[in-house]
Amino acid sequence: MKTVVTAALPYANGELHLGHIKSTYLPADVYTRFLKLVGEEVIYLCATDEHGTPILFESERAGVSPEKYIEEWRKRHLEDLSFVMVKFDRFHATHSPEQVETTQEIYQSLKKSGLIYKGKVSQYWCPEDDRPLPDRFVVGTCPYCSAEEQYADQCEKCGKVIPSGELINPLSKKHGAPVELRDGEHIFFKLSALSDRLRDFVEGVEAPRDIKNFVLGWIKEGLKDWDIQRDIDWGVPIPDSEGVFYVWFDAPIGYMSTLGKWCDENNESPDEWWSSRVVHFIGKDIAYHHFLFWPAMLMGSGRHVPDAIPTRGFLTLEGKKFSKSRNWYIALRDWPLDPEYLRFFMTLTTPQGMKDSDFSAGEFQKTVNEELVNNFGNLLQRVLKFSERFGSRIPDSGLGTVFKEVQEGMKEYEKLMRSAELSDALKLAVSLTHKLNVYFQEQAPWKNPGRAPEVVRTVASSVNLINRMLYPVLPLRSEKVANLLKSKPVWDDKPLAVGHGLGKAEILFPRVEDEEVKKLKALYGGQRGNNSKREK
Repeated sequence: MKTVVTAALPYANGELHLGHIKSTYLPADVYTRFLKLVGEEVIYLCATDEHGTPILFESERAGVSPEKYIEEWRKRHLEDLSFVMVKFDRFHATHSPEQVETTQEIYQSLKKSGLIYKGKVSQYWCPEDDRPLPDRFVVGTCPYCSAEEQYADQCEKCGKVIPSGELINPLSKKHGAPVELRDGEHIFFKLSALSDRLRDFVEGVEAPRDIKNFVLGWIKEGLKDWDIQRDIDWGVPIPDSEGVFYVWFDAPIGYMSTLGKWCDENNESPDEWWSSRVVHFIGKDIAYHHFLFWPAMLMGSGRHVPDAIPTRGFLTLEGKKFSKSRNWYIALRDWPLDPEYLRFFMTLTTPQGMKDSDFSAGEFQKTVNEELVNNFGNLLQRVLKFSERFGSRIPDSGLGTVFKEVQEGMKEYEKLMRSAELSDALKLAVSLTHKLNVYFQEQAPWKNPGRAPEVVRTVASSVNLINRMLYPVLPLRSEKVANLLKSKPVWDDKPLAVGHGLGKAEILFPRVEDEEVKKLKALYGGQRGNNSKREK
């Protein structure tokens, strides 16, 4: 079966930080690497989200064209994600001919289905500039949860979409002065007509139960039709109309346009891929768009809806919310330590669901040193060192019962990975390594030479299988471990054969030292950029 995996499109308007990879790019990468490991047909797609008013606002402030502005961010995002070994099969852009074509095709399909109409709107108007103001040029108080300093289209605190004209105390972001409301006419998508089908979709899609209940609550409250037009000239033009599509109508279509681009380059059928299996990895802040708007667009245009939407919560830093203005965040390009250690920690500590998680430099050091360096790395060292007594070969022996436990663990691991429960899968691999360490200590082959052959074959074979479980998270190190074991990271559970050669022990998992933790803490202690390994 073919599987299309996507991660939420990074917006071309600012640095990527640890919170971004935590919920989307890293888990999608780990999931894709696993499916490729077991031999499935899978592609991992992403693109920069390049339309919308924030791009206009920031490019204008930077004194460059929107095209020049997004080009720089597109390049930086791909560099930063590559640094943490997030590997896409295709990374594209929403400011592209493919995006225009696909967006307008979907719009025309919705129009034929009777889901598009023109309706009255209350538009924000700036008296000082005498022009309409797009959503991101207006800030005010959320009418639902009373959160202040929210943009006019969506509340970042409660996640609800704010209908045009309903923001409380709206102010111009540019001037900080009150704005007016004036009547106008926009194009609407009849979201409310699909409420029943969306309810069935949410119940059936593979996703965490808590996020499903959250979205079902929105449907129960009643869905409002969606204003999909904006009166600017930056975006995908609406056919036979003025203005462009609202960026959230445009953005998710980037998944399909990127697929189309990949298929063109690889002589594949986009319809065949999209109609097979589609998995979207997202953060909970964009649940409304991916559980409601996007599937409604697909339903209304006669296309396949997503099969799974793995969703994860936010990341805090040392117990506090990320804040660029307060310098309380860690940008990906400033990460000073081993990126695979970051991948390990993030995957281990980030379960599916709405619950937020925290990044602490101290916990990072403790977790990596205890669960990876001391637990797996040292076990690898010990068994390779001990195998030297048998000429660095697997001795002629049977296998201890713990090897059967590892084989059974691989089956459970595969089930967890297929359901995108990546944290639980990695915890399972870690727990099996703990069992092997206990087995090694209890058998004490240095005291009981008669037990040594079985211990070496059992532990070496088990480490080989666990290394395969670690491969999606630690792709470079797992390759090195496989080389030491003279094996390959392939998905089978066979033991190492009698007489199989082994490499010499070497340190592949160095400890995270206190000095390195100081460098890490300096990133959010007023010294950002001092430790960057890459040119900015």
